[in-house]
Amino acid sequence: MARGFSFEVVNALDYDELRPSYAPEAIAWVAERGSLHRGSIVVDLAAGTGQVSRGFAPLGVDLIAVEPAANMRAVLEERLPTVRVEEGTSEAMPAADRSVDAVVVGNAFHHFEHRTAFAEIHRVLRPRGVLALFWAWALEEEQLSIPAMRVIDQVVEATRGSNDIATAYRSWSEVPSTAEGFGPFERREFPVTNVIRSARLADLYATSSDVASLPEPVRRELLERIRRLAAELPATLQIPGRTVVDLCVRS
Repeated sequence: MARGFSFEVVNALDYDELRPSYAPEAIAWVAERGSLHRGSIVVDLAAGTGQVSRGFAPLGVDLIAVEPAANMRAVLEERLPTVRVEEGTSEAMPAADRSVDAVVVGNAFHHFEHRTAFAEIHRVLRPRGVLALFWAWALEEEQLSIPAMRVIDQVVEATRGSNDIATAYRSWSEVPSTAEGFGPFERREFPVTNVIRSARLADLYATSSDVASLPEPVRRELLERIRRLAAELPATLQIPGRTVVDLCVRS
């Protein structure tokens, strides 16, 4: 990963259990736009523990999950034994030139060196192959209508501030510019809800790279404050969110 961060420091089991899933309608839209079908080859790049792969696996496509962090790959291999899991990065994917029908990226493109990543994705995609960037974003107005959640958000924002990872992540709030070798990006949004016990809310924040990358004393104090504030919330939270997909086609 770029920016000096490795997900080796994140609890992979918490990541797998607590991170929001992607809307099935988002998966279906990408499959339709990419004309993906049984036997199509799809690379899940920076696959983590397989959140995006889980959505595409039922389609019968041939999945290659590429992930640099060994702890994430171990959970992915256990949970999705039919998926081919490979060590690799956005700068060096284990795929031949023009061999792939789609590359999908779940909540990770902000970690890549963009120009190098686009060039490598262009290399492995067949002409008219699709690149789909998935993002898991909250519906801020609805989420922050809960007083304790609003305070937690303020505490987190004040602590992580404008570190490199947070700044890079926010830069994708707008539809991306067209990359060399690709057509223009299309954006679609799909509602999704993340159900989580409030007692695990701090553990969810701990899986986020912008929190996990904080200096240890700062991170520890932030997570403890989140735990104290989460005690004021209902036992189970239904956090409204949206799956945002930015899709473009290889020229």
